[in-house]
Amino acid sequence: MQDKDIKIAVLTGGDSSERSVALQSAKNVLASLRKRYNVKVFDFPKGLDTFSKEYKNFDVAVPIFHGPGGEDGAVQGYLKTLGVPFIFSDIEAHAIGMNKENSKLLVEKAGIKTPGSQILKQTKLKYSKPVVIKPLAGGSSIGINIARNQVQLDKALKEALKYDQTILVEDYIKGDEFTVSIIEDKGKEFALPVIEIRSKNKFFDYQSKYDPDLVEEICPAPIDKKLSSELQRLALLAHQTIGARHLSRSDFIISGKNIYFLEINTIPGITKNSLLPKSLLTAGINLEDLLDYWIKTSL
Repeated sequence: MQDKDIKIAVLTGGDSSERSVALQSAKNVLASLRKRYNVKVFDFPKGLDTFSKEYKNFDVAVPIFHGPGGEDGAVQGYLKTLGVPFIFSDIEAHAIGMNKENSKLLVEKAGIKTPGSQILKQTKLKYSKPVVIKPLAGGSSIGINIARNQVQLDKALKEALKYDQTILVEDYIKGDEFTVSIIEDKGKEFALPVIEIRSKNKFFDYQSKYDPDLVEEICPAPIDKKLSSELQRLALLAHQTIGARHLSRSDFIISGKNIYFLEINTIPGITKNSLLPKSLLTAGINLEDLLDYWIKTSL
């Protein structure tokens, strides 16, 4: 089968708070896919009915979603029901990766440190120390805040509940932030170069992620080889522990001699300004070739 004979359905959009980022990622991925394949885009949820009627016309689906409804295994479960192959992780890995508490529990069992945390389903909590408040299932740092007093804590809890019914309250760790992408290529899983993140805001929030004037993303990170190798080892371990496939990106914070795992993304951002493309560029790996490999292995 020639590449142009392979029909690709790109599923994107969604109705999560990360919809706009997903559309940007899809636009970047499409620029690569259209060079080789016959591609049609379906913007969910509006395009769901059309895809449900046309799915038999496609050989492979490329789901480009961020956040609940697409990065949590829901769309992947639907594709499995239809019998349509897809790239990236299977249902279970997406579901675990999206649930910050479950992914923390699993990587802790694998021997990776994570900040202390608790789960809340309401907005009442007595302040005792600085904490980070996160919606349990979400990304792009949307709804995340640091609280250093009771007033900030109350406000942050209400903000997080706008995005999820369950909240993760995590001990605040002051340190340096790093991220490491894992890819599968030519039958092997390996880590890409480490990126150090230096945000001009209080932390690497949504605004910092998509405004280059507010953040430095240094790749490769200016750290010694031993530390870089350890971060890559931990990212690969996290990837394998949750059963991810093709791609993931894990975030870490280093305080003193301790490395803490923060979260894992099973469909990390693939916009032109995202972290993954920066790592690929440094490693000399072409996104177009990588997508081609993932598609061919899914077939």
